[in-house]
Amino acid sequence: MPVITVCPENRQRSVFGALIFCVALAGCSAQAGQFLASGQAGSTGFDSANIRNASDGQAELVPHMAEYRFSMVSSDVGSSVVGVRGALGYRFEKVCDGWITEMQHLMVLQSAEGGSVNSAYSMTQWENFDGSQYRFRMRDYLDGVQVDEVVGDAVRDKDRVLVTYEVPVEVTEELPADTMFPTQHSVTLLKRALQGDKFANDLVFDGSGDTPTNRIAAVISGAKQAVNDAEDADGIADSPYHSLNLAYYPIGAAENGPSTEIAVDFGENGVAHELRMNYGTFRVRGDLQKVTRLPAPECD
Repeated sequence: MPVITVCPENRQRSVFGALIFCVALAGCSAQAGQFLASGQAGSTGFDSANIRNASDGQAELVPHMAEYRFSMVSSDVGSSVVGVRGALGYRFEKVCDGWITEMQHLMVLQSAEGGSVNSAYSMTQWENFDGSQYRFRMRDYLDGVQVDEVVGDAVRDKDRVLVTYEVPVEVTEELPADTMFPTQHSVTLLKRALQGDKFANDLVFDGSGDTPTNRIAAVISGAKQAVNDAEDADGIADSPYHSLNLAYYPIGAAENGPSTEIAVDFGENGVAHELRMNYGTFRVRGDLQKVTRLPAPECD
């Protein structure tokens, strides 16, 4: 009998300030975009100016709260998962010294035999405006039981990124100097989209799960007009968006192919309109239900 299993090596992903995520399942490997295999993906690489001057684009990101609803788009014959439902609560807030991102996510996976798995996930991040400091806390639950927790921080030096973990064990690691954090990666991708770039290839650390550092290859569409039914009193989901197709390659294991493939309709103001996740034998969509602008901080 097929058994639904949440794989620890492919936990929920955090990018665009912790909005993008993945719940991997046994026997459901994400498929890579063929643009990499065919050599079509240009590597825009890491530009230190994008990090040092990230504040230039911060005004384009709208602080907001958003709610998403998840449903299955399709399931292949023989897939162990025949039904998906879930929700995501997301908060992206500007404070005086940076950005705070909070995410609460629940997904229920239904098997062909009638069983189900409840996967819940939360992550809180703080990232300063110039991309030199980052703090994170991730907690993962399976059927109501906490199965993982990661707490730590990262600091950027001129020639490295130093990550210090507090939980589950106290340990430090060094990452290449071109490693980005989630919000600065979000800003950089948005700048590239506005400039008309079609491809990107960046190293990103988010602190989540067992593969927190990934080479993320992106295919970027041109601007499209917003089409959604979200409850949006402030009109912030009306911004034009760019479809981003993202393939995640864990650092040190890129030769094994991507662990995750995700598409996001990312508004030019930082509001995600829709998410699409491909798990190999089934596909899931997340639709924006409600979005609210958050007030700017009162700073000295």
